[in-house]
This record gives sequence, C-alpha cells and structure tokens, in this order.
Amino acid sequence: MSPSLCRDLPAQCLDRDVIGLWLGYSFASLATLTLLLPMVAGARRLPFLSPARRLVLLFLALEFVNEDICFILGRLGRNNQWVPYTAVPIETALILAAFSRWQLDRGMERTLRAAAPLMLVFWLPPLLGWERPTEFSLGIESVQAILCVAIAAYTVVRRAMDLLGQPQEQDWFLIGTGVMLYFATFALMDPLNRYLMRHSPPTAIAVLTVRAGAQIVANILYYHGMRCPISQRNSGHSSLVPPLSSPSSWWRSGRR
Repeated sequence: MSPSLCRDLPAQCLDRDVIGLWLGYSFASLATLTLLLPMVAGARRLPFLSPARRLVLLFLALEFVNEDICFILGRLGRNNQWVPYTAVPIETALILAAFSRWQLDRGMERTLRAAAPLMLVFWLPPLLGWERPTEFSLGIESVQAILCVAIAAYTVVRRAMDLLGQPQEQDWFLIGTGVMLYFATFALMDPLNRYLMRHSPPTAIAVLTVRAGAQIVANILYYHGMRCPISQRNSGHSSLVPPLSSPSSWWRSGRR
C-alpha cells in the first residue's frame, strides 16, 4: 500500500494549494526514504534474523519497490493505481506469514499460515471487474488493512500477557505496533479519498500527508524492531520449531 502522492493525486490537483501540495510531496518522499532504514538494518543482520523478521524484510522490500514504481509512473503522468491491486495481496500474505511465527498458540499459528496464501484471492475483484484499477479501492485495501491491524493487535496483546520484560525491547511489539499504525491509516482513507479527490482536493492532500506521516513513524518502529535483540525463547521462530542453534542455520527454518 503506497501513500505516494504521485500515485494518489490526480493531475488537476497539482496547481491547487501549493503549500499543502509541497508538504504532501515532502512527507511522501520522506516516507519512501525512511523505508530504507529497516531494510538496511535487516539486511546487515540477515544471517541472524528470525524467520518472522525475514518475512517482514521481504514485505518492506516489496513496499519500497511499489513506492518507486508509483513515483515513476506518477511523474510520467501515467496511471499507477493498478500497482497496489497487484502488490497488496502479496504484502498481506507476507504479514500474515510473519505474524504466524510470533504466535504462542499452535492453533493460531497454523490458522495464519493456512490463511496467508489465501490472500491472493484479492487479485480476483479487479480481474473480474468488481474494482477498477484506475481509481481508489472501495473495499479491497480497506479489508486487507483491517485484517492486518487485527492480526497485529492480537499478537501484541497475546504476547504482552505473558511478557516479563519491557515490551519496547521486543521485535514483535515494535513491528506489530508499526503494522497497526501503518495499516490503520488505510482502513478508511482510500474510500474517503475517492470522494475527496472529486469534491475537495486540498482536503485529500491533507489526508494523504497524514497517512505519509504515519508511515514515517511506522518505518522508525520497523527499524528498531529489526535492530532489537531476540530476548524471548522462540520469538519469531514459531512455537512449533525450536530456536536456531547457530547463525549459519538461519535458512533451514524456512524448510519445514
């Protein structure tokens, strides 16, 4: 899901509210650039990352590619609304797969793992003509955003109930909070902006700027989540499989 104004703002809005537009582009650009923080932090620790963090790193890399594609197409004056319709199902599947590794209950872990590949069915609405890939999504992105927020909230609350230390030192807390903040801004904003773009472009710019600001904060939380030590047994390794015994065996955890 991309908050890029180059994707979200129609050409007729570009000459209105210059200050608001400048702030919007600045926040959107900063949101994209700050994605590099957790990506670099994760890449530097790749051999030591838990499976959950590696899946989050894939999500961030895909998001960064989406931002760049949206920016390039937007600058060229071409439609880029189709990009999230292509990428969001994959991103949602990665989020579910990542949070399945942080579950303390085996039933919930298996449920999330089974549900992750099913997220690809969200490709069907635009393919069948139920949603138009030239406009804001009326339901697809909102449904997936609510799902990601619910899973992240459940994981954070469930693990916090058994936590003895400080939550701000745990990867699941920092990344989970970032996911809740980021995806919560999409739950209502896409349908809202579909209306605002036609009736109040300056208000739409303000909404998109707020969304970009939320992503900046989320990216900082991802960054700290990638850097913090794994201080709890099986944190991010799944409750079904023991923690890795050595850094050289990081890749084996993905082969169950």
